[in-house]
Amino acid sequence: MKKIFIIIILIPSLLLLLSCRTSQQQQRDVKIEGKGFGIEYAELLVMEELGGNRTLCRILDPWRTGRNMMQYLLIPKDDAEWNEDVEASYASKYGESTVLRTPLTRMTITTACHTWLLSQLNALDNIAILCDTAFINTNNIKTWMRSSKPDGQPTILDGGTAMKPNVEVLMAGESDALWISPYENASLGNLDRLPIPIIYCAEYMENSPLARAEWMKFYGRLAGQGNKADSLFEAVATRYEKIAKSSGNGKKILVDLPYGATWYVPAGCSASAQLYEDAGFVYPWAADTHSGSLSLSKEAVLAKAQDCDIWYIRYMDTNRDWNLADFERQNVFFDKFKAAQTGNVWGCNTAYSDFFDVTSFRPDSLLESLVKGDNAFYRKIEKN
Repeated sequence: MKKIFIIIILIPSLLLLLSCRTSQQQQRDVKIEGKGFGIEYAELLVMEELGGNRTLCRILDPWRTGRNMMQYLLIPKDDAEWNEDVEASYASKYGESTVLRTPLTRMTITTACHTWLLSQLNALDNIAILCDTAFINTNNIKTWMRSSKPDGQPTILDGGTAMKPNVEVLMAGESDALWISPYENASLGNLDRLPIPIIYCAEYMENSPLARAEWMKFYGRLAGQGNKADSLFEAVATRYEKIAKSSGNGKKILVDLPYGATWYVPAGCSASAQLYEDAGFVYPWAADTHSGSLSLSKEAVLAKAQDCDIWYIRYMDTNRDWNLADFERQNVFFDKFKAAQTGNVWGCNTAYSDFFDVTSFRPDSLLESLVKGDNAFYRKIEKN
């Protein structure tokens, strides 16, 4: 008998915010003295050019409004004028910072989306260690991972899991930075005691798709590809906004599946909720004022979304793509929803799809797919 596996991406509950607008305005109040960098959408990332190709970056705390989570000074490796005295003067003026000599060339990456972004910036060779390699589904990256260096050594080292990177591999591989996604009240364990800078990848907490994607400007500079990152984001933003202006189907949408007794749905001020609105859908929790996700009971979801016209789900099945019988077998409760009754359920099998690789930094591609109703990421689940 074949086994069917489901993977649900869980995002911790967030601190209650008064509203999206209030939260964003308070975050803008955290300022850096210096030349403006031109961050247009992101609310949790502040970047300032300080002259001499030196850049000051602040990651704002998503859960404690108005506070910094981390501050970085990006200093080019060929900056011959940088020394301890200059660093001390910067610390006096801007506060303590983690100094990163860029480009970083032996980074440890823990997520598929950041690996994919670096591939788009021609910076895969800046990666020395990868975690959760089994969850990367982009073909050219998989080919690169299987390749070897001229001396016969592997292109990358296996860093274990994203939730618990292998410390021994990080140290032996001489990692010069560890990219991790921070979670509220989550402990770093022994990672914060390593002599390796930690890059806090908090873009997933942004309130809009373009705000999330704009973090590529920061990540690109870590890899010495700032100009390419700027150009890519400009193209993404222009295309996204053009597609959003043309959408408007008015269908009520439900997303994802329950995990046990709990159903995690995008909160009203999340990037996902904004994307559904930009795709022309009516999202049941659009008026909610949280970021991240909402933790709801199945009954609460039914009360709010029973009349949904269309249902998009993500699942993981290494054996095959689901048909309607497979879907209905997951929970008899599903038949109570209009979309299930009418057979208007669309699925993304993350065992093979590059959804998680691509969509964080190319929201325009996901938006276009939802507007067109094509098979780029989701496919309509058929009867057989």
